[in-house]
Amino acid sequence: MGDESEWIKLPIDQKCEHKLWKARLNGYEEAVKLFQRIEDEKSPEWGKYLGLIKKFVTDSNAIAQLKGLEAALSFVGNAHVAGKTAGEVVSGVVTKVFNQPKARAKELGTEICLMYMEIEKAEVVQDELLKGLDNKNPKIVVACLEALRKALSEFGSKIVTLKPVVKALPKQFESREKAVRDEAKQLAVEIYRWIRDALRPPLQNINSVQLKELEEEWVKLPSSAPKQSRFLRSQQDLKAKFQQQSAQGGGESDGDDEAETVAAVDPYELLEAVEILAKMPKDFYDKIEAKKWQERKEALEAIETLTKNPKLENGDYGDLVRALKKVVGKDANVMLVALAAKCLAALASGLRKKFGTYAGQVTPTILEKFKEKKPQVVQALQEAIDAIFLTTTLQNLSEDVLSVMDNKNPSIKQQASLFLARSFRHCTQATLPKSILKPFCAALLKQVNDSAPEVRDAAFEALGTAMKVVGEKAVNPFLADLDKLKLDKVNRSASSGPPKKGKAAAAGGGKAKKTSDNKEVIETELSPEASEELASRVLPASCLQQLDSSNWKERLASMEEFQRAVETMDKVEMPCQALVRMLAKKPGWKETNFQVMQMKLRVVTLIAQRGQFSKTSASVVLDGLVDKVGDVKCGGNAKEGLTAIGEACSLPWTAEQVVSMVFAQKNPKNQAESLNWLANAMKEFGFAGINVKGFINNVKTALGATNPAIRTAAIALLGVMHLYMGAPLRIFFEDEKPALLAQIDAEIEKMKGQSPPAPVRFTRKAGADEDGDEGEEQDEDGGGGAGHDIMDLLPRTDISEKITCDLVSKIDDKNWKIRKEGLDEVAAVISEAKFITSNIGDLSLSLKGRLGDSNKMLVQQTLTILQQLAIAMGPGLKHHVKSLGIPVITVMGDIKPNLRMAALTTVQFFLSCFGEENKLPTLRTVPVDLMLCVPPLYACLEDRNGDVRKKAQDALPTFMMHLGFEKMSKAAGKLKSGDARQTRRSCQGRRRERLRGD
Repeated sequence: MGDESEWIKLPIDQKCEHKLWKARLNGYEEAVKLFQRIEDEKSPEWGKYLGLIKKFVTDSNAIAQLKGLEAALSFVGNAHVAGKTAGEVVSGVVTKVFNQPKARAKELGTEICLMYMEIEKAEVVQDELLKGLDNKNPKIVVACLEALRKALSEFGSKIVTLKPVVKALPKQFESREKAVRDEAKQLAVEIYRWIRDALRPPLQNINSVQLKELEEEWVKLPSSAPKQSRFLRSQQDLKAKFQQQSAQGGGESDGDDEAETVAAVDPYELLEAVEILAKMPKDFYDKIEAKKWQERKEALEAIETLTKNPKLENGDYGDLVRALKKVVGKDANVMLVALAAKCLAALASGLRKKFGTYAGQVTPTILEKFKEKKPQVVQALQEAIDAIFLTTTLQNLSEDVLSVMDNKNPSIKQQASLFLARSFRHCTQATLPKSILKPFCAALLKQVNDSAPEVRDAAFEALGTAMKVVGEKAVNPFLADLDKLKLDKVNRSASSGPPKKGKAAAAGGGKAKKTSDNKEVIETELSPEASEELASRVLPASCLQQLDSSNWKERLASMEEFQRAVETMDKVEMPCQALVRMLAKKPGWKETNFQVMQMKLRVVTLIAQRGQFSKTSASVVLDGLVDKVGDVKCGGNAKEGLTAIGEACSLPWTAEQVVSMVFAQKNPKNQAESLNWLANAMKEFGFAGINVKGFINNVKTALGATNPAIRTAAIALLGVMHLYMGAPLRIFFEDEKPALLAQIDAEIEKMKGQSPPAPVRFTRKAGADEDGDEGEEQDEDGGGGAGHDIMDLLPRTDISEKITCDLVSKIDDKNWKIRKEGLDEVAAVISEAKFITSNIGDLSLSLKGRLGDSNKMLVQQTLTILQQLAIAMGPGLKHHVKSLGIPVITVMGDIKPNLRMAALTTVQFFLSCFGEENKLPTLRTVPVDLMLCVPPLYACLEDRNGDVRKKAQDALPTFMMHLGFEKMSKAAGKLKSGDARQTRRSCQGRRRERLRGD
């Protein structure tokens, strides 16, 4: 007791640094009281403790340290001078508190860090926490990661600088300690909430299993933008606004703030810059000048590999840019031109504004090179000039662009106008003033009168885009000389151009809103508290109290009460999301009593049918419904719920969610029954809007399942899909095992002769009336998809990259064996892709040449490839018929019967691509080209060959039906007098026959 009498009378600050731990403990306790009593944050009393706060948090005695942490927290929260201690105190917390076994010590340490951030010391705190990530003690690393996560969660990405945090993350995923890896995963999920896909590039190199786990967690995150919940001392106005909104139950939020939060971080800023100049091959500048194109290609490929890094270190790229510019401008090999353009695009993207100094050097060369017509080259040049534009300003490039607007080459003029159109989309009224717009409009006005239609169309697009960006008032003075027809085209281009970015629609408090475009119900995610509050307004108190009762009978009674309440609720006032969140409350979808679960599923169906049910609400319940779809007692109710959600949110969306969820499970019953539900739903709703590619991939997974029920359900689903898709469906499954393929064929055979049933269910429009008008959303074809070309639903592959310059050269080679080798490669490419887009590069021109090949075997092979192309490309073939149609018809005049028959078959394949609606009897207006066929028809009427004359006579009534007797007779007047009389007689005879027939 004698020792106690020595220190008990000491001042508080001296007690706090006494050698006895009890003295220090007493000092900390009194300090807490003192700090709470001092009302003036600038009181000189605070200054006495400036040098002691670090000792508070690093006390060697665990009991005293806890009280010291409380005192330190009180000091930081109240003292004006506390910011001066941030660095040393947080460092002490990291090294001496985060390694403590007591959870309370860690909590106080974390709270001290957050308090320092609140008093404007976020940068200092973050630096110390990041240093802690390099500590050898895993406990400290875990605590630092947790503190960073909490800081980001509360203060948001505008206060926490994410670049250094993201940079440090990959190393934590490599830690041997599971606790470190798990906390790193939680931090990555939190970061993703704030910056979304910007986080993906920096984490692409972590372990694939960890990346997959992260992807799964990211998908679960709500789509709504996160909000800052804790504020700096300088943000008290925002704090007051936030508290006001919370008091009002989460009222309307500021859409601008949310948009800014999400867009605050640029993915580029999170990446580490890579230095590539030192890594360039030492012989690059020698090889790029080599006579052999293979050596030049090798040099460019080395640069292409280096420039694939998305962010490049600044340096002197002048020599490299000049070398690439020379290849673009002067190299005779178009493949190398395209490769050099890709390198320039990658350099501009990797350097961004730092590339701006080189923009003026390469832009004229790229614009001049647009005279090249090969699609691969044009695309590469477009990508290059677009990337370069983003590194500079339109004003800096204006002189170069205007200089080529009067070029004699129409391709250059067209591409220059298209470049302007794309550039205008990145501009605003401020960055596109009249001083810049005026010369561009003057140049474009000349082009709208150009003889080349592609040049005129590009000019209209550019003018329309400019009008969309700066408004009619700014552009119209420059269009005074345009006639009404051309002005209308500009206006149409403006109205059909890409929409400008506007404010994101935000729905506060979970209240449903309907967008004006698609009438879809948009709803923000509700917190548990907000859900309970909204539900309490429409449900009886006893119902809510018994939802989580331990007695199943009480839970059942609660659900019956819940159902009665939903049945009597007004549709507009029904808080759908709040209600389904109440259903998901513990025990939620883990309910063990089947009667309660059946009732719960019925209530979900009722809510989806009667309320304004959104996809946000559906996301709350879908997992539970899918989990019960295979249940013997509850499966039927679960399927009814899924169908009701399909009516509320559309079948394509619902089906996609169900399939992705069920195949993430391992329950074979759920997988089989989900596929059975989907097959039945397709018959009820029709096929319109279904994601064919996604379902085909899932069906393939199901076909490979070991459980026979899953395979049977998958085959049954294929049968239903075949009703809508027809023969093209089977092509996707040709690689399956013969036994399985035989089962698929047997199922398809059952469906032959059947037509798709008329839809009996439809997606309800969000704006349906209360008067019982469901507002069924029904296409002209009844929603079944029959009115749409089902070929448009097929997933198609772009094979343009495989149609290389080397392959085209092979097809055009002098040696017939090499030409055959090229055709074999083309056939293999098309066969592998199965269904392709219309983008096939220069292949159509090369195939056109082969139709006149001296080697008849190659002509036969070319016709076979064209038939293959028609099947693979479908309606997209119309883009190539003009170049290929006449050469194919020419082959019909060949001496060899097999070639004539192959040409006729090819024409029939071409015709099958265009559907019934493009055939003459169904067309409302006659194609202009039909009149061009009349002179050859008349020539055939006078042919020496009797068969030719007979076929021409048979064709005459069809032409007359569409063109009329007057036009046909007038066309006959242009023939020689003898031929004209004979032809007129034939026309009159056919006319009389037709009239008698009528």
